[in-house]
Amino acid sequence: MESERTEDEVLRRLYRGLRERRLPQDVAVDLVELRADRWLSAAGVRDLYGLMHRARAWRTAQDAGEIVDGTIGSSMPQAWRRHPGLARAYAAATTAMAVVAAAVGESVPAADPADPASLRAWLGWALRLLGLPDEEPRPARPTVRRRPVPVTWYGGTYHRLPKPSGARGDRGGHVDARKRMDAATRRERLPGVSVRAYRRAVRAVLHLQQRTGVLAAERDREAAVAFGKTRLAHLVTEEEFMACPATAAFTAYYVARLNMRTTFTSGSQARPMDSLAEALLEGALASPTCQPRVLASVLTRWRVLDMLSDAECGELLGRYYEQMAACARALRRCFDVNRDRLRMVVRAGDDSSTWNAASRAFNQARTGWLNLTRSLGYDDLVEASCPGKVPALVAADVAAWHAREGHDQHIDVRVWAELPLPWDVVLGDADCPAELVRQVCRRHGVDPETSGWTQPYQQDLTELPEPAPDLVHGVTVSSPLLASIMRRAGVYSGQA
Repeated sequence: MESERTEDEVLRRLYRGLRERRLPQDVAVDLVELRADRWLSAAGVRDLYGLMHRARAWRTAQDAGEIVDGTIGSSMPQAWRRHPGLARAYAAATTAMAVVAAAVGESVPAADPADPASLRAWLGWALRLLGLPDEEPRPARPTVRRRPVPVTWYGGTYHRLPKPSGARGDRGGHVDARKRMDAATRRERLPGVSVRAYRRAVRAVLHLQQRTGVLAAERDREAAVAFGKTRLAHLVTEEEFMACPATAAFTAYYVARLNMRTTFTSGSQARPMDSLAEALLEGALASPTCQPRVLASVLTRWRVLDMLSDAECGELLGRYYEQMAACARALRRCFDVNRDRLRMVVRAGDDSSTWNAASRAFNQARTGWLNLTRSLGYDDLVEASCPGKVPALVAADVAAWHAREGHDQHIDVRVWAELPLPWDVVLGDADCPAELVRQVCRRHGVDPETSGWTQPYQQDLTELPEPAPDLVHGVTVSSPLLASIMRRAGVYSGQA
């Protein structure tokens, strides 16, 4: 039988969960152990214990090898997918460079193989020593837009983008190896280094440079995913989190709700704010030790922002705008200038994962920025520059499902198609005043205030607490245990 944990131990477990993908029902079990019923209303206690009982019933049945109604559990990873770093490539490059550095009496500097900035600093040293140009390499593949080619299949004709020829990265991604030193220069600058050792170091360093570009892009994607799901929860310190148990309870549960996976449906997704989260928020705001900075890191409601000073709101405003600018740069890189903006459906060649992660993070940062500008009274700023929302790329099968049911794409797609590109507005390359947004919204019968175009988006209804279903690529499964076995066997991927 498990021994009872202290309050600090439970809070530390909840804090670690901010960087994981825990299920709401698992957090509810910890909140019961934290005795969150001390600051909850009767309805909140009912919701909390209802979630806890269903989670414990599933755990008991799972331990016994039984299957319980198949609605809760998890066969998917509880941690975010993260690039492991370039330890092997860095070790190979370090070993090769040690021979070259010894010839000139230099020591090989250290670098963090999981940090692109640290690797780039190391690469600058290595490229200089090898006599290679220290400049931004060409892309691994040509950036020239490819023309769609017609393809006939079962009597029908459609167009797709042709795949690039050649191995990945054979046309760039690193500096030109042909610019290495000639024999005379090498003997003068690197005496005692054989041509074989020199060329081995060049190959290892250029390979590491190419891989570092991939790592940097992956780190940007991970940051966009983290912000799009959990806002600024990764910036909360453990001391601030543990200073108020009521604030910690709401933050942990709300982050778990934010992290819920999307379901494969033609309807709307579950909203993050449910009645239990509302009750936990009320308890946190009423607590004498309330930490509004922690609450504002995941929820920018005006009630929360009113508890912050102008300086703290200004700091948050800067953070949200910088995040919006980072997402704007990622969206600009992903956007196809030849795309029909009225048709936001995934096509062959689209990097939908990066686009959807960046668009979700952009919209969340935009909502937080609008909330903070209103809280600080900067209405004139929004009136002068109001970037639009960015729609996600919809999978073709979901789009076909919508069309079969007689539905069209969301009306917001028509509004976004007539407005200047949001990333151009954020980065200062285009103007988009709020009045222009209102005119376009009225033209399409959209209320710009309630739909989140000129005012912060507000959840229109409060969900009832429900355990998160076990999903395989958005589809609820009847047996999480069988789904786990099939995922481990490689029947389908298990990326979080």
